[in-house]
Amino acid sequence: MGLNLFFAIVGGLWFWWAAGLAGYSFIQTMKSPLLVGTVLGALTGNLETGVITGGSIEMVYLGMVAAGGNIPSDRVFAALIAVPIAIQTGCTPEVAVSIAVPLGVLGVLVNNVRRTGNAVFVHWADKYADKGDVNAVWRCATVYPLIFGFILRFPLMFVINFFGADLVTSLLNVCPQWILTAFNVMGGLLPALGFATVVFMIGKMKYLPLFIIGFFLVQYLQIPTMAAAIFGICLALLVTFMGEDDTFASLRELSEKAAAVTETRALSKKDVNGVFLRWQFTAEISNSFERMQSVAVCASFAPVLKKLYPDEAELESALKRHLGFFNTNANWGCLIHGTVLAMEEQRASGADVPEEIITGVKNGLMGPLAGVGDTVDFGTVQVILFALGASFATQGNAFGVVFVILFGILTFIEARALFGLGYKLGRESVQKILAGGIVNKLIDCASIVGMFVMGALSANIVKVSTPLSWTFGEKTIVLQDTLNSIAPGLLALAAVMFVFWGIKYKKWTITKLLVILIVVSLVGAFLGILTA
Repeated sequence: MGLNLFFAIVGGLWFWWAAGLAGYSFIQTMKSPLLVGTVLGALTGNLETGVITGGSIEMVYLGMVAAGGNIPSDRVFAALIAVPIAIQTGCTPEVAVSIAVPLGVLGVLVNNVRRTGNAVFVHWADKYADKGDVNAVWRCATVYPLIFGFILRFPLMFVINFFGADLVTSLLNVCPQWILTAFNVMGGLLPALGFATVVFMIGKMKYLPLFIIGFFLVQYLQIPTMAAAIFGICLALLVTFMGEDDTFASLRELSEKAAAVTETRALSKKDVNGVFLRWQFTAEISNSFERMQSVAVCASFAPVLKKLYPDEAELESALKRHLGFFNTNANWGCLIHGTVLAMEEQRASGADVPEEIITGVKNGLMGPLAGVGDTVDFGTVQVILFALGASFATQGNAFGVVFVILFGILTFIEARALFGLGYKLGRESVQKILAGGIVNKLIDCASIVGMFVMGALSANIVKVSTPLSWTFGEKTIVLQDTLNSIAPGLLALAAVMFVFWGIKYKKWTITKLLVILIVVSLVGAFLGILTA
């Protein structure tokens, strides 16, 4: 099998798989460009090229968190194009990245079509709920949207990868040298987009000096990335928890109380775990613009609802109340799932738990928990782990992929623990976690680490310089040397700060800033004022 056909098939399947089949805790893992690069590189015997290219793309997309399910650019789409191009054409990772990243917008278009079309299955699920058909509701949450997603995603990626490398090779062969220089400049500038987005997403301007400290610490002392991460963690713990006797006392008390719960339940351990696993592995498959995760919610509860409500009318009512609009972070949202499961169990056992209360708990908590989950999991933990992994990868070290896998494992464990708390203690667990100050402490701690580590990483990853020089008699002044004598890396830092200024103060979109960086790279290379 030729490489073109191999990448066309594997890329098409991966692009489809990453749409949701991989499971929520692992969706971001499967969408990681670093994982894409490592796997494709290993399978084709080009591990170093795959790892470096994947890590380079990861840096560009660091701060692009899909809050509310909305993404400005599709990183797995870009990675599945860039890695094959780098492997097949032999071009530099910078060139491959600069070609593929703008195409990430096309991946967003495909995702929007998918989420629009999925609304059809929502209405099918409504009809099946009226009949109490649990199996059909499950098909609406999984089988039908997966088939639809395959039709949308596989052919597109297949065609691009089957013909893409030959087309790119032909184009590179006829490109003037300044275009190739522009591609390399672009590859060095685009990571500034990722770092600036992270700084904006953290949003705590009082910690911005830590970004600059981390940047110049690496520039002047050349310390390794892991050393910078360790310094950042120690600094965060010192600043955040200094003077605190026992910040996690309320959480420990909550865990001990949950462990002590021993009352008899109508549902078995297998029933309870089934709800959790179905939710984790179907949360995003049927996501639609109309009711977001509603069909996945209903499908995750459906088998236990059938067990709890043998009466057909009660079963139909239960299915329909879980088909209402629902959208949250599926990991932290496990608190809601656990709580609602306990309430359904109590209602089925004869307790006075009105339908309105169950619906009210879901609707009231999904927003706050989405904010907490997106901030903690994807805005801090993922960013830090993926950034550390990418820093290894851009040096050609495949160990970086371990950080990506670690994120999937940690968030899965986190989700199961939150689900268990919700099921055993109900609304009390949610109130304790949200009101106890624990989450705010974690966010502050992660913000400090994030700012410091992003500064350190940007010093190594964002690369831009100028070849400009002037000769006066026998004296030659090299502008880059002059800038380095003032402070090394000034142009790279200026690039990150410019993007940050554009996001925060000018309210420019990621797409607009991407276009600006591309234009600056092209013009700078053409005029001979920028180089990689």
